[in-house]
Amino acid sequence: MRKGISGSLAEIGTLLDIGIALSAEKEHDRVLEMIVTEARRVTGADAGTLYLCEESQLTFKIVQNETLKVFLGGQGEPVVNFPPVPMRLENVSAYAALKAECVNIADVYEAKEFDFSGPKRYDNMTGYRTKSMLVVPLKNHESEVIAVLQLINATDEQGEVIPFAPELEKVVSSLASQAAISLTNRGLLDSIQQLFHSFVEVMATAIDAQTPYNAHHTRRVAFLAEELGRAINKADRGIFADMVFDEERLEQLVMSAWLHDIGKIATPLSVMNKATRLGDRRELVLLRMDYIAALLRQEYFEKKMASLGKGDRFADEQLEAWWSETWRHWENVYELILYADNPSNRITDDKIAELRKVQLSEYIDREGKRQPWLTAAELEALCVIKGTLTNSERIQMEEHVQVTKRMLEKLPFPRKLEDVPIWASMHHEHLDGKGYPLGLAGESIPLEARILALVDVFDALTASDRPYKKAMPVDEALRIVGFMVKDGKLDGALLQIFQEQKVWEKVHP
Repeated sequence: MRKGISGSLAEIGTLLDIGIALSAEKEHDRVLEMIVTEARRVTGADAGTLYLCEESQLTFKIVQNETLKVFLGGQGEPVVNFPPVPMRLENVSAYAALKAECVNIADVYEAKEFDFSGPKRYDNMTGYRTKSMLVVPLKNHESEVIAVLQLINATDEQGEVIPFAPELEKVVSSLASQAAISLTNRGLLDSIQQLFHSFVEVMATAIDAQTPYNAHHTRRVAFLAEELGRAINKADRGIFADMVFDEERLEQLVMSAWLHDIGKIATPLSVMNKATRLGDRRELVLLRMDYIAALLRQEYFEKKMASLGKGDRFADEQLEAWWSETWRHWENVYELILYADNPSNRITDDKIAELRKVQLSEYIDREGKRQPWLTAAELEALCVIKGTLTNSERIQMEEHVQVTKRMLEKLPFPRKLEDVPIWASMHHEHLDGKGYPLGLAGESIPLEARILALVDVFDALTASDRPYKKAMPVDEALRIVGFMVKDGKLDGALLQIFQEQKVWEKVHP
């Protein structure tokens, strides 16, 4: 009796150890391999096969045969040349899956209830002798069969093939239950992770879709960041020679890239989509200029009509001179506004002085009130030296990184992605401490944030989906990025690897 209790406790201990090992294993293929290996160990089976139920058929995932020294799937050779098993009741593994029942056969060559032509053909080809067989279904938490474990040729202590003892059915069934739980949990975790990644990509795509000038920016930044991380792994000299971006670190970097602009969801579209200095006020200003032109013409014709028949040649010449000067002034102002509104044109101090003079010109509106040709806000917009945004608009745009951080901090990132909110919100920090939002400098900026900063600038320069500017050639973009390195803004060591390994060429358009 004591021996029986001791044996039962040993079995329970073995099953618990296997369950713990299965739960701790992260690699899906390794879990599958462990199921077969441990089942063979506790039953003394010479061979074993694990099938997964996929699309109304059983697919070979693990094949082990100690006698033939065959170990396929998992960490071994991939399973090839093994066609899927159709879900027909005459196939013993399919029967176990369809009926959710264990099948224990002492000798397959004497069994009549199933079609064993497949194992027999395998025996003829290899010289192996398939005899005893134990087939066990693996059921998930909803009692659905997700896999089938097939064990072949139980052996005794002398290595002789024997039938699988009936009591082993319970042991293997218990192991199969633990294995099914592990597979299900792993599948659920993978599904949740895939759903999370897909959600992130959808959100990032939605942010980019808000503006026609940013259509694929996030995707390209994510690809560039990943490839630059992989390029660092290939570095055999310099400060990155011993640095490694493993898959988890790469995943966190790429996730940060996908989410780096998510805060733009709170940025007004009038700011995000501002392709010219006037932005959505451009049409209003041009319509006003047309209205002013009409007023000037009306004034001219009224004066012309008043002078008819008077025969005052000197007055007529003065009127024509006034009109010529007035119309030339209007044309110059119109051209100046069009020039200044185009962000590709440089705004010099002389241009700013000319624009300020325009604001001194006035017209009479429909209500009889005097109004300037350009409002103060319009003048400020046209005097923007770089880009299209005024100071207040630039502040609104720069706030997106803070919004990004606040939004991402509310998401329950798993431990392996816990730095995503930090890195994603630092892609505008500069090494000289003049970036934003925190004004960090030097080594206080994580390497991942420096990677994002570099590839974000490079993509902005080379992007071809922005109608307000042409795509900059790579050589020119690298030259500008090089100037930013010299100015102490971007990481020179990263740029060197970026250039040496031509990271941009590894990214699809």
